[in-house]
Amino acid sequence: MKSRFSVSLFALLTALTFARPAGAQPPTNVPPSPAYGVAERIRAQAEYEYAQSLEGGVSAAEHKRLGQLRANQAINKYKEVVSSKMYRNTWYAAESLYYQARLQETVLDSKANAVADYKTLHNQFQTVPYDDKIAADTSLQTAEQALDKENRTKFPSSLAYTVMDTLVKLWGGPKFGYSYFLAILTISVLVKLALTPLTNKQYAMMKEQQKLQPLIKELQAKYKDKEEQGRKMMELYKERGINPAASCLPLLAQLPIMYLLWYTISVYQYQFSQGSFLWIGSGYAHQFPSFLGVDLSQPDIPILLLYALSMFIQQRMMISPDPQQAEQQRMMAIMTPFMSTYFFLQYKLSSAFILYYLIFNILGTAQQYYYMKKRAGEDGGVPVVATDGAPAPPAVRASTNGAAKPTSARTGLAPKSNGKKKRR
Repeated sequence: MKSRFSVSLFALLTALTFARPAGAQPPTNVPPSPAYGVAERIRAQAEYEYAQSLEGGVSAAEHKRLGQLRANQAINKYKEVVSSKMYRNTWYAAESLYYQARLQETVLDSKANAVADYKTLHNQFQTVPYDDKIAADTSLQTAEQALDKENRTKFPSSLAYTVMDTLVKLWGGPKFGYSYFLAILTISVLVKLALTPLTNKQYAMMKEQQKLQPLIKELQAKYKDKEEQGRKMMELYKERGINPAASCLPLLAQLPIMYLLWYTISVYQYQFSQGSFLWIGSGYAHQFPSFLGVDLSQPDIPILLLYALSMFIQQRMMISPDPQQAEQQRMMAIMTPFMSTYFFLQYKLSSAFILYYLIFNILGTAQQYYYMKKRAGEDGGVPVVATDGAPAPPAVRASTNGAAKPTSARTGLAPKSNGKKKRR
């Protein structure tokens, strides 16, 4: 009984000691953060309950539950400090992020979240002086190694880890720095080839829908009632054998496969610290680490800019011949790469991730260009679209003998032939 009391007292004193580290120097240019003070008191309770749960016994599960509850409460308070405009990029925000990561690593046993918080702390607070800077860098390495071991040994991440590790070894392993890039390239090409039938089907459906744009504009101009307009458009789709929602189905079918590819790269993230590619990992990268990645696990600005350019080109190739849709799609072609680049810069994703997205964009753009060029040769031209905002004129098709064939008055479509020739 005396031994148990001594252990409990020691755990409480340890938690209270960590509530304010020795030598802590909060900034004097901003007022003390109330949320940080509340978070520190809750964290002390969480670490005390966690220490109690390690002793075992019948109440260990209850202590663990209470510890996790208090840890989540403390993390929410720490997040208030980190997101506050007053304390952003200050001692309070850095210390809050450090203890938030430590609670994730110990009490909540969430290694992935801990690594993410430690990386954010390392990347965004390099110039901010705070007490636990050395401890944070050490904890980042420890947490990354623990997460890598977990991904390598636990199912299902072990399967994805084995796939990527096998590809790296096939290209030379850690002794050849480019083997990591070549592994990303290999798995991206294989997945893209597997998705080719679905992608071609998606492009074909989009092409057929684009051909109907002049006729749809004619229906919109003729029928002002929205209900009648929608009914006529569905009749048009039915007559041409087109399902307007069918172009989304191949894309939805690709999403699980693309997620598996992303997951395969994410579980192998720690090993990418041994990889290099062109300027990544070169002597220039070590001279300018804030601009160039020192390895594939670090952010790299040039790769990110190339990714944004590839996305812009791919978006521009998908612009519709319809003037109204084209204007909106041109705006999206600018905004989408800009927002993606901002997101990647904000969260400082590794160059391995950006390379994966860049390779996938390049392959997708090449595939789209080839398909559009092939279809343009088969169609012999593009559908007629009005450029002055007025409804497009009814399409006129050429018959087999070169004569013009009028379109249907109801739908603007050419009458379907039954394949039989009339006798004279």
